[in-house]
This record gives sequence, structure tokens and C-alpha cells, in this order.
Amino acid sequence: MIRGVSSALSRSPDALGVLVVGGLLTLLTWVVTPAWVAGALLFPPLAVLAPLALAPAFVARGYFARVVAAGGAAGNRDGAPPFVGWNELYRHGLKSALLSALLLAPLALFVAAAALAGFVAEAGLVDLGPALDLAERALGPAGAPAVAVAGGGSLAVAAAAYLLAFAYVRPAALAAFAASGRLRDGLRPGRVAAVAGSGEYATAWAVAVAALGAGYALAAPFVPLAVGVAFVFAARVVAHALYGRGAAGAIGFGAAEPVETAAPSASSAPVVERAPDRLDGGFRRAMSEAPASVQTGRTVPFGDDRAPPSDAGGVGDADGFEWNVEVDGEERGPSTGGDGERRRPPVDGGFEWGAGVGPEDKS
Repeated sequence: MIRGVSSALSRSPDALGVLVVGGLLTLLTWVVTPAWVAGALLFPPLAVLAPLALAPAFVARGYFARVVAAGGAAGNRDGAPPFVGWNELYRHGLKSALLSALLLAPLALFVAAAALAGFVAEAGLVDLGPALDLAERALGPAGAPAVAVAGGGSLAVAAAAYLLAFAYVRPAALAAFAASGRLRDGLRPGRVAAVAGSGEYATAWAVAVAALGAGYALAAPFVPLAVGVAFVFAARVVAHALYGRGAAGAIGFGAAEPVETAAPSASSAPVVERAPDRLDGGFRRAMSEAPASVQTGRTVPFGDDRAPPSDAGGVGDADGFEWNVEVDGEERGPSTGGDGERRRPPVDGGFEWGAGVGPEDKS
């Protein structure tokens, strides 16, 4: 498992570009986002720049979600996906951040409630005298401090346990979201539990944690040289590819979607299914967007490959398609001159585009 995902980035057709762009996004996330947070705290109107300041983090998150989808759909057979479809990466990165925020919301409420209780007790808004007297009678003069320390320790242990559970469940929820691109799928308890409860995912998660630890340890000395940032990005790519592979057995990635949903009958045709048009990795690609191989410069379409086929009996193009136009009640097809060149169909008035001109017509 680790051998296949560790070489996913190197097997990518655009490996160098992915590493450079991913490292740059990671560096901008570390620099721009904290600077914006500090500036917004000092000067609140800077909060309106959040979509721009958080763009590197969102795009990077969207790319990691695409890596998870690629690992689950094809096991990273074609290597790490390229950085294409940036609008889609931004949107899915935003959804990924919302997913993490929603999963951390209970812990945030718990910490806020504890902080509010401490503030109320410290401000004297509640009389704690009877409780302190009871603690002193039960535990002696040091009873009240002992109760306070025990309570704080219990809160810390509960928070640490929640964060550990979050670290395990969050990649499972991310895989459930990446499989379909819908945020609600990442919040379905049954779907997330199916991933988190599988032995294959547990093994992949443990290997991913070890890979992240080793990657961060190797990258730390080189971070001041900016080379370590690329190492950190590569380690995270490996970890997210492992998440996708571990979740592949519990949920479906890139499943076919029905095009027609008409009720079956004796005379009706069977429902036609097709796999959705997707980017490398599982997310849908906009119909107007060029394929990933074209966007990265690996393939450039030429000539007739760009032209769609025309309907029979319709008006086509001169590059290999037939013209069939009816003028004044007479059907006229393509004509060729004496030199064999194709002419455009006649239009109103009898004028023909590209009509040959003989020597006798030039005077």
C-alpha cells in the first residue's frame, strides 16, 4: 500500500508542476493566512478580504480532497492528479473547511461552556461558598484546590480524547465527501461510520499517521530553505492517498449515475447509465472545461478532432462534413470546381462562396 502511494506524485505526468504549485500554496497558507488573521484582529475591516486571504488554504484543501478521490477511485494508478479546475478546487476546499468546522463544533461549544463557567465563578456571579465548604469538610483544607485541579484535568482529558477521535474520523468524513463532492455525504453518520469502522481504513490511517510523522521530521530542517515546504506537501499527498485507498472498500468512488429515470415498462428501453465526466480524481468537471491533459499542456487538439460530427442531412463544415441545403425548392449539395476544391453551398441570389473563376470570366 505505502509503496504505491509513495510514488503517486513521481508517477504523475505533471509531477514537477504539482510539487511546485503545492509547495507554493502550502507556503502561502502558512504566511498569508496568519498575517490576515492578525491584521483583521487589529483592523476589523480587513475581514472582507477573507475569500482572497484564505484562497491558498482552500485550493490546497480542495486538491487534497481530489487526491483522496483519486486514491479511492483508481488507487492512484495514474499518479497524483494535476492542479486543474481551480474554481472547483476552491469550492471543494471551502466545503472541506466547513466539514472540519462542523466536526469540531461540539468541542468548541464544550470549551466555550467551560470558559463561561470559569468566568462566572471568578466574577462572583454565583455563590460557591457551600460547594467550597463541602470540599473542605470532605478533603481537608486543600480540598477546594484539589477539586479545581481535578476538574481542569478532566476537561483536558476529554478535549484530548475528542481531538484524537476527530483526527481519526475526519479523514473518513473527507473520503465520504470526496466520493461524491457533496458536503452532506461527509456528515452522514452511517456513511462515515462505515468508513471509520472498516479494518482497511484503520490500517491505512495508521500508515498515514506514520508517513506524516516521518515526512514532517524529514522536512523540518529544510523548512527555512523553503524546500521543506514542498516535502510537507508531498507527505500530505501520500497521507491523503492512503485515506482514499482505505475508504475504497467501504464506499463507492466514481460510480455511474443514471441519466434517465423513467419507470420501466414492457415497451420502454432500459435505463441508460454512464459515468459522469470527471476530473482526474473523481470530482465532476464542467462541460466547458478542457480535459486535464490539455490544461497541463500534455495534449493539444488539432484539426478535425475539434469539430463535432454533424447530423445527417444538415449543414456541415468544409473540413470533412457534407453540405445539404435547399434553395428555391431545389436541394443542392457540395460542389467542387475543376481543381477539385470544395465550394460553399449557394445562398440566396445564386452567389456561391469559393466559386471558381475561369480565364473567360476575368475580363
